[in-house]
Amino acid sequence: MITLYNTLTRRKEEFRPLEEGKVTMYVCGPTVYDVPHIGHARSAYIFDVIRRHFEHAGFDVCFARNVTDVDDKIIKKAADELADAGEEISAGRLKQKVGEVAERYLDDYHAKMDMLGIRPPVAEPKATENIPQMIEFIETLVNKGYAYAAGGDVYFSVEKFAEYGKLSGQDREQMATGARVELDRKKRDPLDFALWKASKPHEPYWESPWGNGRPGWHIECSVMSTRIFGAQVDIHGGGLDLIFPHHENEIAQAEAATGRTFANYWVHNGLLTVNGEKMSKSLGNYITVADFLERYKEPDLLKIAFLNSHYRSPMNYSDERIQDAARSRERIMIFFDKVDRMAHGFAGAAAPPAGGAGKEPGGVASLRGRFDEAMDDDFNTPAAMSVMFEAVRAGNDLLSGPGLSPDEKARQATAVKNCISGFADILGLSLIPGKLEEGLAGEIERLVALREDARKKKDYAAADRIRRELMEKGVVIEDTPEGPVCRKT
Repeated sequence: MITLYNTLTRRKEEFRPLEEGKVTMYVCGPTVYDVPHIGHARSAYIFDVIRRHFEHAGFDVCFARNVTDVDDKIIKKAADELADAGEEISAGRLKQKVGEVAERYLDDYHAKMDMLGIRPPVAEPKATENIPQMIEFIETLVNKGYAYAAGGDVYFSVEKFAEYGKLSGQDREQMATGARVELDRKKRDPLDFALWKASKPHEPYWESPWGNGRPGWHIECSVMSTRIFGAQVDIHGGGLDLIFPHHENEIAQAEAATGRTFANYWVHNGLLTVNGEKMSKSLGNYITVADFLERYKEPDLLKIAFLNSHYRSPMNYSDERIQDAARSRERIMIFFDKVDRMAHGFAGAAAPPAGGAGKEPGGVASLRGRFDEAMDDDFNTPAAMSVMFEAVRAGNDLLSGPGLSPDEKARQATAVKNCISGFADILGLSLIPGKLEEGLAGEIERLVALREDARKKKDYAAADRIRRELMEKGVVIEDTPEGPVCRKT
């Protein structure tokens, strides 16, 4: 039984899908006007892990994540690029440039998520590809009396939807304070929100019954979700910052149009800070995915840092947290390396039979059960990681303990390794050993040989100096009865 925290009811609930054995999940995706940062990565990764665990539990998951490819920020970026190039700005040219900007940054988003090992969604609808459906949806709301046209704009009438505020749990006064309501004399109520915006000079526009314009931000997700999944979806997700007004508005317009519950479960991830502050370019703590990968190279480090915080909790990113993640990953890789060396004949052990390990140690089934229990409990990744490292400790104890032949140790340790690899797959961790940079292997061999010579001469100061030099090159050396073993950190 999988339970998850439902923002709508403010409690954990047993997951009961609309259709037996299937999960439909819609998550608000990127607005493509800049390169992705680590906050974007956290949200994308969290919902990838949730999707992976549902699949591990036997569900067929249809996961959709939208792309906002036209909005004020994208238009500004496009206009700035045209101005920088000395081009004259016209509505047609700006619309073309908006498409170019959105495509470029969406390609970059895809590339960075792929580099992090985050799987793409099953469906990825774009706002600009669903304009006719949005117009039809807005017409339905107008005809039902939930929306009204005013001077080329169309607004949703909040007072007509009695349950407005049920997701955020706020009253009208609180919502008016938190919504940064713009003064707009065309609105009947300050809380009313735009479904359609009349075009401004030179802005991209589409034709509609209310004149040339473009859709409001909130309408796109309601339309694209209902187009893909129908009136209802099992899970709707996104960051905590989307609860109000975006998701609150989605509920209002979707349920007003269809008369059905829009989403049965609302799942929101906590937000990310950097060194205790909100990420900002002006503060110098703005970290893109590219920045992270250039510095640390290994995507698993960012993922392990994310996994060590519950997805609903805020997370503070710091170099110390990444170093902790690096040490954690290294513990796993050291164990994997020991198992591989033993299983392939080191220390007199025979290689395991085809298909991997022999009989599993008695505790492996228990570890798998406890890992699943942790993940079933609202995707509790910190508890799941604790089980993973308990498995590493158990495996190391097995390798160093008495009572088993080297052959049986190799077999049982391989079973533990396979168990940990299964956990890693659910969590989206690669756990692939690092590779030496091209051209470095010969230098490493030379240093290892020099160190061995120094040890034979009992020149331990020189041996330690060479060990440190290897560490600076990202290589750790381990002395074993079979000789020195190098591993990329």
